[in-house]
Amino acid sequence: MRPTPELAALLRRTADRLQAQHWGFWDREYCWRDSTRCNCGLLVREALSWDQQQLSLHIHRGTWRSIAQTAYRTAAYVAREPSHCEATGLRLGYVFEKMADLGFDQPEDFAALEELSDPVILARLAEKGVEPLRRDYAPHVALYMRELADWIEEQLQAQAQLSPLTQPLPKAKATEVAVRQPLRLR
Repeated sequence: MRPTPELAALLRRTADRLQAQHWGFWDREYCWRDSTRCNCGLLVREALSWDQQQLSLHIHRGTWRSIAQTAYRTAAYVAREPSHCEATGLRLGYVFEKMADLGFDQPEDFAALEELSDPVILARLAEKGVEPLRRDYAPHVALYMRELADWIEEQLQAQAQLSPLTQPLPKAKATEVAVRQPLRLR
């Protein structure tokens, strides 16, 4: 996962909508067993502003880990010879390209969110007295997403603080610095 402010905001928006159970007329209920209404399905739908039907046209059934592994494994092939969905005309890897742009760029990112299993996030929640989490319980998913967003924002802050320290020093002009040659004794 590549921490980005957009990903942190997306996780918060998804958690808010999940907590409110407000996804649309036909799918008000969170359903972990449906790849369009589960943890990753809802995150992707929020990212792309799609409904359940639109997402179901772009992904194959299965776990998000297996879907993502297939998508990323074939990304090089698709880049060489792009194939498109017959129904929508979009590239087949479109969903994962968009998620990678946001920072969700590894199959493990999807697996950890789907299973609520990232050890760093689980440890942070345990420190706050929250354990164990159920991967298929909407309030736990929303809590996990918010904690992940907090972690991402902390990573971004740490990167911003380190950034000035890792910048190369400005080059001195030749006239400003006189370099002395060592004296040679004979």
